Amino acid sequence: MRSPTIGLALGLIALYAAGIQLVSTALMLLLGPNWLWRTLLLTETLLLWWLQRRLSCFDPTELGLKPISWREAIRIVLWFQAIAFASDATVLWLAPESLVDSYLRLFHPAGPGEWAALAAVAVLLAPALEELLFRGLLLAAVKRRFGIRTAVVSTTLLFALIHAKPLQVAAALPLGVILAAYVARGGSVYVTMAAHIIGNAFSFLGLVFPGIPWVSADWRPDTVSGLFSLTAAVILLGRFLRRYPL
Repeated sequence: MRSPTIGLALGLIALYAAGIQLVSTALMLLLGPNWLWRTLLLTETLLLWWLQRRLSCFDPTELGLKPISWREAIRIVLWFQAIAFASDATVLWLAPESLVDSYLRLFHPAGPGEWAALAAVAVLLAPALEELLFRGLLLAAVKRRFGIRTAVVSTTLLFALIHAKPLQVAAALPLGVILAAYVARGGSVYVTMAAHIIGNAFSFLGLVFPGIPWVSADWRPDTVSGLFSLTAAVILLGRFLRRYPL
């Protein structure tokens, strides 16, 4: 079987980042702006179907597509979510309120159909695609050529930057580190996919039910909560990286 190359991985990530936007924009021009999330649902579903077929020519173990024990999966998911809660609260504490408000204005689906499409895209499709592309293809290719540290750092930075919005970039950095460090040390992409899906599910719940501490993006931590979140995020991330070192 073939081994993934950095060029192929970056090309597919570019297709994910730019191609989906172009196709969904064209469909929105045809169907109207109230179809934003439904067009994204269609394009991301097609891309995931095509990507799964494309990956069949690679060794699944090299891509991290291997079975894992339930005990390990639960442990990694709990680590991920604990760090996600702490780091997201830290970002909300430090971010200007105007930046948070502009971010939240992006998520106002027009009707039940759009809400359902947003849930499918944010909670299922985007995590699956991003884990296959970043912690699967790109991490394997960079690790094979440049080693673990370069693989973890480069995939984390690109994973964060592809989210484009400053609030999402800041939130994605610590989470990208732990997902990449785990897979780079022999972990399973299926586990990171599960952690990513559960984390995004909490974020979606925060949109549906605003004002929930530690969950909703419109929650504004006070100084005590912010300092506690920052301290917890640093300690948890440090302990995780001692277990899965760069």
